[in-house]
Amino acid sequence: MNVTVRAEELGDDLRRLREAAGLSLERAGELIDASATKMSRLENGLREGSTEDVAALLAIYGCVGPLRTELLKLAHEVDRRGWWQRTKPTFDERVRTLLNLERKADLIVNYECANVPGLLQLPDYTRALMIECEMVPTDEVEQRMATRMRSHSVLDQPKPLRLLALIDEWVLRRLIGSSAIMAAQLDKLAESAERSNINIRVIPNRGAHAGLNGAFWLLKRDSGHKVVYLENLTSSLFLEEPDEIETYETAIRHLARRALPAEESVRKITELARRWETGELA
Repeated sequence: MNVTVRAEELGDDLRRLREAAGLSLERAGELIDASATKMSRLENGLREGSTEDVAALLAIYGCVGPLRTELLKLAHEVDRRGWWQRTKPTFDERVRTLLNLERKADLIVNYECANVPGLLQLPDYTRALMIECEMVPTDEVEQRMATRMRSHSVLDQPKPLRLLALIDEWVLRRLIGSSAIMAAQLDKLAESAERSNINIRVIPNRGAHAGLNGAFWLLKRDSGHKVVYLENLTSSLFLEEPDEIETYETAIRHLARRALPAEESVRKITELARRWETGELA
């Protein structure tokens, strides 16, 4: 049975609530007359258990108010693929689903046309990006930056995920922060490209291509589970329908064909880093 983003979100939240309540998997199961195996499957997004089971667990965990309402809605909708996530009020809540998917992914393909891929950003670049866009409240910048930086750990796990970063060349030429920040950020990209699990490809500034409609992430597991993630200023969109996934996989093939080879991409990044460093691109 294939998992869905909704089912995994529900399972992750139930696990978090159980641990906060100080209950073991076995004890929580006993309280609703369920085996530890059933509880494990529920928390791993395998859609085990009924809405009534979820309601009983929420009562045991002391979960009330809007969160209870949200989780019961998820329990009703766990079989639905695709999720336009619009009800998360804070930044941490909005990105939590993505961070959970990143931790479980074996491969991420991230195409970016406006800024450096988040998993490869330096703190100074991320901070400047948030400040200069003028859409992030000043008192939230450091917290958001810390959340972004924590996500980088997925590249350093015992079994690190593989990252294919497809970057429009304009990203490397857009001044964010200062020339010094840009030089350091591009040096970081070149250094990251030396890692065996990171492949960075630059799409040169020559004509239109399949990524002009905007950035996207494809998160894939070795099991075959795939999700495409899109974001805007107020909501997140998770695509799971096979035909939608195929459209983005086709775009990835087109972008990879247009991109410079890996070694040539690194040379381009290094060349532009030196031009930022000397002030030529300022």
